[in-house]
Amino acid sequence: MRLAIVIAAATFALASAQTATAAASCSSWRATCVGRAHAYFPNYLPECDAKFKACLSSGCFSEGNRFGGATHCGLTKK
Repeated sequence: MRLAIVIAAATFALASAQTATAAASCSSWRATCVGRAHAYFPNYLPECDAKFKACLSSGCFSEGNRFGGATHCGLTKK
């Protein structure tokens, strides 16, 4: 049981890191957020839309505490 949890956590961390480096626009970060929400936190979807709208005006997308809390700026506003 513990091994399964460790493997799942490692897989999530690797997928998050790969997804984070590939995203370069507000819409790609929204897609990342929605994908994570569907997999892990279904009630997080409205937060993804709010973060997307904020990104369209600022060019910065904040992942939130559930996903590391990193803020990515300089994104294409599309």
